[in-house]
Amino acid sequence: MDSSLIEIPNFEGFSYSWIDSEMEHVVQYELEYYEQEYELNEEEKEEVETSFFSQNMEELKKEVCKAYISAYFQPIEEETKILLGPIFESLGSQYHPCHALDILYCELPTNEVIELLRWIFKNKYEELKAVIKQRFTACDGYYPHYENDLKKWGKISLWDHNQIGTALLVFFMDNEFNYSLHEDVSTAINENIYMTLSDETRDFLNKRMEKIKARKAQLTLSF
Repeated sequence: MDSSLIEIPNFEGFSYSWIDSEMEHVVQYELEYYEQEYELNEEEKEEVETSFFSQNMEELKKEVCKAYISAYFQPIEEETKILLGPIFESLGSQYHPCHALDILYCELPTNEVIELLRWIFKNKYEELKAVIKQRFTACDGYYPHYENDLKKWGKISLWDHNQIGTALLVFFMDNEFNYSLHEDVSTAINENIYMTLSDETRDFLNKRMEKIKARKAQLTLSF
């Protein structure tokens, strides 16, 4: 089955975003847990904190992106009644004077893309025209590579990843907060952040827990 590449146009990225803040929030939550359950002193707690994000960051980002994509398309499916099967393709980057901008790509079966674009043309044509006009109108320091007139975009079967992604913006014009997306991303971070600890830290935590369990077992036997 043929698939089409799509750039998620409003992906916030991992730098200076709510996703970045959520990662730091999860780290603090995990530290509180380790402090209590693993009986860490302040020095040990600090060492564990500095160990987060020391490895496997690409794997963590991949899992977050997969959760993001799935939740991103959920409200689109609900509104259009079109069953979509997006999958994570890659995470790229684009130069920016302050920091690199993350670009999220997914793939969708081409027949689903065509069905979705036809639905947009039928139900949100004026919104699509407005999005394109706003996104691709030149201004100081910005020279778009696309026409800002929908009529000049040609056949939808020839649209590229950026044009298809732009069309998705018609579903997010009201800036409504997507609770499901935030929850799913948070869950993905929680489930995978442990693997970003260094091998030495994970080994330390495992050995500390073994000692705690052995001590508790000994106390049980003494009663």
